[in-house]
Amino acid sequence: MRRRQPGSVTTTDVLLLGAAGNSGRLIAAELAARGLSVRLAGRRRDPLEDLARTLAADGATADVRTVDLSDAASLAEAIAGAGVVLSTIGPFARQAGPVIDACLAAGVSYVDIANEWAAVRSLLDRGDQARAHAVTLVTGAGFGPAATETLVLRLVDKLGTVPGRVRVAAAAEVTHRSDGVRQTIQESLAGGTTVVYRDDQVVREALGSGATVLTFGGAQRQMLPGPVGDLEAARLASGAANVVAYIADPAAPGSANGSYAWAEAVGPGGQALTAELRAGEGVLATAAIAAETARRVLAGASPGAWTPGQLFGAALVTDATGAQVTVG
Repeated sequence: MRRRQPGSVTTTDVLLLGAAGNSGRLIAAELAARGLSVRLAGRRRDPLEDLARTLAADGATADVRTVDLSDAASLAEAIAGAGVVLSTIGPFARQAGPVIDACLAAGVSYVDIANEWAAVRSLLDRGDQARAHAVTLVTGAGFGPAATETLVLRLVDKLGTVPGRVRVAAAAEVTHRSDGVRQTIQESLAGGTTVVYRDDQVVREALGSGATVLTFGGAQRQMLPGPVGDLEAARLASGAANVVAYIADPAAPGSANGSYAWAEAVGPGGQALTAELRAGEGVLATAAIAAETARRVLAGASPGAWTPGQLFGAALVTDATGAQVTVG
């Protein structure tokens, strides 16, 4: 599938940044499984060429580019001819900006798997720029933001009204956590503060404030409000004035029985509805969500800055992953 961008020739479907990383390799396989050609990009050529050979052995079309995100010319060269850019390179609060700038300049759409509140909020604030350049920007296309968002969309539909309060949480089973993911988590929590929405206002609190125990996925889980992309996705999906997004307490034992997302929406009359989603390993779920989002953007999507659910609705995550959802 190759889609021509206005004024340019598309020579590859997806430029995958960070392709040699743990998430990148899995996303590359998901893109190839969807019949998309992939340009594998990263800092070191050898692992990219190894991945290209693996994909080619399965009949996929892949080429390799080394790229330096701090070098505008290197980035522009890598983007040239791509139908859409899919970035796995975090921390996105630092790394996404130059890539988005380059995509806007080239008229190429962009998808990322960010799960930092600051990064998600920053991209969503660029809607006017995206429309002016006829570009689609999508953030949070991974397990976490997309999974909790799909639950909130379902709950709001069932309530039939804007809830007064929404809470969301995610607990992913991860068999291998990359250095990039660890660095992103460390930087997100390094300031010692988190964010919530109260009465439509961003409120910053000390990290650990509001810690609670939530029961979902058949287990009681120690959770605390976190500065994650789920917060912004849930606010936009619900329109609620009061929103909290929880992360697993880093000091609590991890899960080894699947990845779960949970959401609660409380209506104006106080009625509360909950929903749960169960997927498999978290990075595998992210790979499927990201690849399916990129495929749909490539096929044609409205210019602007979006979350996956805003563009493609509540069924995107279950379509991509086969995850099981229960509501009520």
